[in-house]
Amino acid sequence: MMSFFGADKEKARLVNASRGLYDCVYMFVSCTNTLFRMFNQFLKTEFPIIIVRENLSIKENLQLLMSSLREMQELVESKDKEIKEKISHPLYSKITKASSSSTDDKIKLLRDMAVQYKGVYDNICGPVSIILLKHGNLIEKLEAAIRDSSSTPVLSLRVSDLLMTYEEITKVLPDVTTSASSVMLPTDSRARSMSIGTATFSLTSFMRILAVRGQSSSKNTVEITTDCLEETVKTLRPVCESFQKTVKMVEEYVTLIIDKLQ
Repeated sequence: MMSFFGADKEKARLVNASRGLYDCVYMFVSCTNTLFRMFNQFLKTEFPIIIVRENLSIKENLQLLMSSLREMQELVESKDKEIKEKISHPLYSKITKASSSSTDDKIKLLRDMAVQYKGVYDNICGPVSIILLKHGNLIEKLEAAIRDSSSTPVLSLRVSDLLMTYEEITKVLPDVTTSASSVMLPTDSRARSMSIGTATFSLTSFMRILAVRGQSSSKNTVEITTDCLEETVKTLRPVCESFQKTVKMVEEYVTLIIDKLQ
């Protein structure tokens, strides 16, 4: 039996881990939409803005995201090849390494590009964005994170359930703070046939399944669930932060071009 303060700590861990996963899903989608808007504006593409489908699982949302990102990657690869044929290798190389440069150095680099390739490009926002994204390796990182998380059933959780409060969970799942061995799966045939590898789970169904599978563990259901969620957050969050960093860098360059060169 957990102490009063221990129980509060476990509640906070569970809620924080759930929110962390929720934030990762939304941040991946938000960053992708930022890129799509820039491409639509500067490269005349027609990428549709995507939304998080909260009734679907984390995995399903990430798969839909990857599908959209692969379309973007095809454009990036094609445009990058064209850009390499048009601009000098030293200038191209400077752009790929300019993330750590000072603002003044970035402006100088962008001015050099704008002067040298006036007439070749009406606006250098597109080419600069392509080069930066090409070397951000966003898709490769996200694919690796999804692959690393594939062994856990956490990705099968519905996105909407990640915002459940602890009180909402306990209303549906009686006494989730009891030992894992005392929590049983629902008795209906559909619940008995659920497979962690293929199904989409509510958070409470997920906890019941973990409880039964972890009967030999000294941890209670909340701890087992929280550990699983936190491990997935540890895998996805660094990739999410890398994604944000790359998109912010692209936005910074676009802002400098618009403010200083136009």
